Amino acid sequence: MKHDFLDKYAGLNSFIHRLDPRTKIIAALSMLIVVISETPAGINHFYIYYFFILAFVVFSKVPVSFIIKRTLLILPFILITAASIPLSAWLSRSHFDAYSFTLALLVILKAVFAVITLTLLTSVEKFHVLLAGFRKLKMPSIFGIISALMYRYIFILIDELHRTRFARESRAPGDYKINRFKIYGNQAAVIFLRSWERADKVYQSMLARGFNGSFPEMKNLNYCKTGSIFVVIILIIFITTRLL
Repeated sequence: MKHDFLDKYAGLNSFIHRLDPRTKIIAALSMLIVVISETPAGINHFYIYYFFILAFVVFSKVPVSFIIKRTLLILPFILITAASIPLSAWLSRSHFDAYSFTLALLVILKAVFAVITLTLLTSVEKFHVLLAGFRKLKMPSIFGIISALMYRYIFILIDELHRTRFARESRAPGDYKINRFKIYGNQAAVIFLRSWERADKVYQSMLARGFNGSFPEMKNLNYCKTGSIFVVIILIIFITTRLL
């Protein structure tokens, strides 16, 4: 079983990859806070915001096509949310106005920027190392444990999905003209039961090996001055742009 849909490109070698995970987390959260706090009056600032985030994508060597595909997955939900703003304005005032469309555009720009930033963050570092960075930054331990377990057990669910689909297609290849929903419903039930049983075995194995609610550190984190300079430069650029 090998799945790497989150940190597929974490093994690349670039300046951003070599940064301490805490540096990446602080930089990403700082950019998100500044951008999300942007007002409609500063909508032109997004040229600068997007220039820098796309520059980081290029410097990280993560394929742009990968970032675009991940963004397109979330884009329909973003567009639906943004469309509700002018629609609500029309329902309340019986006409559209330019300000509601500006707000909708602002929502789209902020959401797409957030998706690109978080996709890049999870692509330049292994997920368990990112969690270690969050723990070093004093994130509540319960969130770290839940995230780590979800990340590990989701692969079990995906693996069972592949197995049951292969078994179904080997026994009944082709399209299903009748009882399609019943077939897929039975497959979903089998996936759930098999995943439950397998996850329980994995958890019992973890307990037998001494799991006590915390995961051992698999990598020593060394925060360097280069990371501090990187974060300070980003903060200066983004905050200056925001206050213009």
